[in-house]
Amino acid sequence: NGLSDNEIEQSRTRILAAIAKSKGTEGLSDTFEVKPTIVQIAAHDPDVAVDAAMRILEMSGSSELYNSGAISPVTAIDLNLGCPQSIARKGRYGSFLHDESPESTYSVLTKLRSKLPQEIGVTAKIRLPPSQADADAGRLGNIAELDSGPQTIEERMQRLIDCGVDLITVHGRTRFENKATVAAADWDAVQRCVDFARTYSGDTNYPVVSNGGIEFWDDVKTCFGRTNASGVMSSESLLENPGLFCSGEEASYTTAKGLLERQLGYADTYLDYCTLFPPLPGSLGVRGGSFNVIRAHLFKFLFRYLEENPDQRSWLGNQDLNTIKQARDIVSDLRSRYSKVDEEQLRSRKSWRNEGSWYRRHRGQNAQHKNEPTPALSLEERKQVTKLRIKKMQEERMKRSIKSV
Repeated sequence: NGLSDNEIEQSRTRILAAIAKSKGTEGLSDTFEVKPTIVQIAAHDPDVAVDAAMRILEMSGSSELYNSGAISPVTAIDLNLGCPQSIARKGRYGSFLHDESPESTYSVLTKLRSKLPQEIGVTAKIRLPPSQADADAGRLGNIAELDSGPQTIEERMQRLIDCGVDLITVHGRTRFENKATVAAADWDAVQRCVDFARTYSGDTNYPVVSNGGIEFWDDVKTCFGRTNASGVMSSESLLENPGLFCSGEEASYTTAKGLLERQLGYADTYLDYCTLFPPLPGSLGVRGGSFNVIRAHLFKFLFRYLEENPDQRSWLGNQDLNTIKQARDIVSDLRSRYSKVDEEQLRSRKSWRNEGSWYRRHRGQNAQHKNEPTPALSLEERKQVTKLRIKKMQEERMKRSIKSV
């Protein structure tokens, strides 16, 4: 990694000091707390999915611990039904599997639930189903071959619950709302998922997590109020701002200098962790090996400022840059350059504005207005609407069954 033994020890000391500070304790300890974790897998074959899940439980020591009644490191296995990337289509997983082969999806989940110990949860991360408008426009590919057409939100949630899924995370976008076509997350649709899951399952606390549209801490609070979800998840914005859920985090972006130092600090801390816990060799390609993982994260932390310093952006992307020491030099150089820029000057630059963030890199005007508040229904009114949807769905299913006889 290009670092001396002393530099490595300094990284270790900084990490342990930060952990001690977060716990409000004095002194440094090499003991790291292992918290319960949900591990996500991608699969379309039920037997392969079960084998992978069992290996994860065994290799993590979870099998031995839950057998003894203790809390295991891995508490649940999640099936990826949300990835919209082209690699997911090629591998038959993610949102493509759920949209185009729903029965395969439910076979995987049913088998996971039947084969895994009951102490281990089975969860699913999904997107909203395509609309009939998507089908009419010919955008659905293989899904257009399904006799019943695209699933409704209610049909999708019902099938997941029938499979025995213990928790569902709903990304409030379809697979078409991705990258340059990304739009604001549809929290009203997520609320429909929440209401339906709790009515259909009979569990008023059935856990549904809302995902999408979480850029700032205020978005977390707003999302809870709009969706009534059990939890809120962030993905892309956390890659740029891993402190999003930390108490008092919003204070760090009240000044341009504070925002700058926050992002540089994330890069410094991340490189400390990489020094002690390097990514697996070759995990992002043979050339560059594990440094490609580091490179990708640094691009996100530093995106605002690399856009204003294209020479350093090009250098970070150069395969000849492949050590932690070289990466630290980039962070140090950026800190030096911006030390000469005062608060007023920094506020005039794009890096200070929201649209300068990595999170907003694909987001245009189409991403701004979908989550304007709509007239709120009372809890009883929402229950009635959900019950009517369930009744309508059951009637339509009965009609399809009669036609197929």
